[in-house]
Amino acid sequence: MLRCRAVLLLSLAVLVTGCATPSPSAPASSPNQAGTVSQASAPAAERVLTVSIAREPTFIAGLAPLPSQQASDFYVRMFNAFVDLVDDQNRPQPYLAEALPQLNTDTWTILPDGKMETRYHLKPNLVWHDGQPLVADDFVFAFEVSAPANGFRTAVAPYTMMESVLAPDPRTVVIRWKSIYPDAGLLLGAARFGLVPIPRRLVGEAYQQGMEAFQGHPYWSHEFVGAGPYKLAKWDLGTSIEAVAFDQHVTGRPKIDRIRMLFISEPNTSFANLLSGNTQMALDSITFAHMLQLKQEWAPTNGGTAGFTSPSTTTTIIQHRPEYANPRAILDPRVHKAFAHSMDRQTLAETIWAGQLQVLDTIFDPKADYYPEIERAITKYPYDLRASERLMNEAGYTKGPDGFFASPAEGKLTFALWVGQTRPELSVLGANWRQAGLDIQERGLSPVELIDPMLRSTSPSFYVTPFSSFEVQQLSLHRGSDITTAENRWRGENYSGWVNAAYDRLLDAYSVTLDRSERVRQRAQMAKLISEELPYIVLMDNPNPHAYLSSVKNVVPVQNQASGRITWNIEKWELQ
Repeated sequence: MLRCRAVLLLSLAVLVTGCATPSPSAPASSPNQAGTVSQASAPAAERVLTVSIAREPTFIAGLAPLPSQQASDFYVRMFNAFVDLVDDQNRPQPYLAEALPQLNTDTWTILPDGKMETRYHLKPNLVWHDGQPLVADDFVFAFEVSAPANGFRTAVAPYTMMESVLAPDPRTVVIRWKSIYPDAGLLLGAARFGLVPIPRRLVGEAYQQGMEAFQGHPYWSHEFVGAGPYKLAKWDLGTSIEAVAFDQHVTGRPKIDRIRMLFISEPNTSFANLLSGNTQMALDSITFAHMLQLKQEWAPTNGGTAGFTSPSTTTTIIQHRPEYANPRAILDPRVHKAFAHSMDRQTLAETIWAGQLQVLDTIFDPKADYYPEIERAITKYPYDLRASERLMNEAGYTKGPDGFFASPAEGKLTFALWVGQTRPELSVLGANWRQAGLDIQERGLSPVELIDPMLRSTSPSFYVTPFSSFEVQQLSLHRGSDITTAENRWRGENYSGWVNAAYDRLLDAYSVTLDRSERVRQRAQMAKLISEELPYIVLMDNPNPHAYLSSVKNVVPVQNQASGRITWNIEKWELQ
């Protein structure tokens, strides 16, 4: 059956030419002193892993002054090394550093003025991919340049909590914090990979020349020099990236010699290439349905592994800014709640995601030990069309002869629903809401439109998008000071425009509270405010499917986006 499916798909899809991993030719044999041919000194065949990814990156640097929507932690992890890393047991581990800071030691001190200091000692003999020493000043330079005004997505913790970064000597990095910050012992997380080193010697001059030169420097992409397990060998625009194992990687040389990443935007083509063996792995380049099919068909034959990670949460952003809201009804919290009650999220999960995903009521992890307190605090919106109609009536809207809500002042209400054109929620949500009498005008956004922050910020009604599931970043999405505007060139995290002073105060307090039980209380209060005012409606986790043949070994997918999810241990992968 699998072979038949492969043949059918291969006849329908346009395969990427030249993407098959070539079989290495036999090494030339040479006669030994006795005149016989010896194979003992023949070099081992190069191990090449060919992977399909959904789109060409805009950058591969761990920290870059460019929009992040076209960069994935999959390949960012490959090329970069960081101070710390999280393993498959969710345990923080030192990476470039010898050890992580510990509170109430000389590596993590609270100062008399209420500020803090953490100290890292870098491992000896660290080098960049070009062989030059990686030193503490590379972290100092990263902090100097990585302001949101320069294009970096650093309007979140831990960056917002840092006051300065110092290098007392080439192997010591000292971070001074503006105040107490309880999560200072682990830099990666909400900000993807934390404070990533940037070599001053390569881009320092461009930074002095101005933002155009700095942001346009090829260092961030085609001339990137990092310190991760793999270094950039070749970038064919529009086609592929090749990476080779870095011999001087801090934890040792990777086991796979070369990784070739093909840009395949058409999921059926990516699927067909995997079935035919032209690729051995697909990362975010196949559909959820493909993943389910492979999971079922490979199970009895051990042909490979198919699954998904969920590093982000799918949410429906609600427009809160009067200057963009249309119709005006979208500004009424009762209307927000009416829409929430008319979402059949359980059926959505069962039909679109085959029951593999859990419906969520809040951004906080239901598996967390403190979640019962969150659950007691929040308002939930079960599927209830009568409750939805009651709320619309309270807001002054009644159903007209056509069954859709209207008002004497505004007439028939038509709400815009913007979703990525390839996402399955578009038509299902629209049908849900029309059944409740809420007229919907659907718009499927192209890949180019999806990475436009202005478009996301100015959506007139609803915008469905995945956001990082990291708690710190999710909480920062709603800070009033981080609203995206034309004045700040649409940079920031708050796309809905929701502002709540009480929420901002709670978030500020949460960011400097060390007491664990008090932090749980603060979480619960923030969750309560969000659930009552609904800057967005949480749907469920956002699955990122992957699949790889059984010849690829030691792959350990995790949900932790900060460590690369599936590539967190890529230097340990093997190819047989």
